[in-house]
Amino acid sequence: MEECSVLIEFITPSKDKISRWFNLPIDYELVFDLVGVEVDSDDYQIIDMKLPFAGDIVKTTSVRRLNKLYFDYMDLQPEVQQAYKDLIPYFGGVEDLLQKSEEFLFYPECYGMKDVARYRLEHNIEFSALSEKGKKYFNLEAYAHELEETGRYVICNNGTFKL
Repeated sequence: MEECSVLIEFITPSKDKISRWFNLPIDYELVFDLVGVEVDSDDYQIIDMKLPFAGDIVKTTSVRRLNKLYFDYMDLQPEVQQAYKDLIPYFGGVEDLLQKSEEFLFYPECYGMKDVARYRLEHNIEFSALSEKGKKYFNLEAYAHELEETGRYVICNNGTFKL
């Protein structure tokens, strides 16, 4: 799993600026104990981050929102987390991805549509009546083309997702 941390700059009650790195999830009491600033205040901003979901963050994102996004990311299935950077362009953010990821079909170790066609030929009940000889002469290229035309697939480094 990727590192999840943020650099936050705080304006303390004495008007000093303090910057600290925090690993997510961030403990609200720890923030107050370390810098004397409540997480519900507007006295801080995010100035750097190491997050897979950095696209969902702006400098004024609250600590509470950071934690929510972190927990949403952690709730993603491991294969979705691994392919996050490939999948996120199709969604509005980590929350949207989490909501819709339950509907994905994942084809592990399928790195092209022909691999997906072969996987479906070997594992789907719709082809169970096909003899081994019939499977041998099955036109995988044509089936792969049909799948690609009728579905929405994303090929990632760990397999292919049907969205």
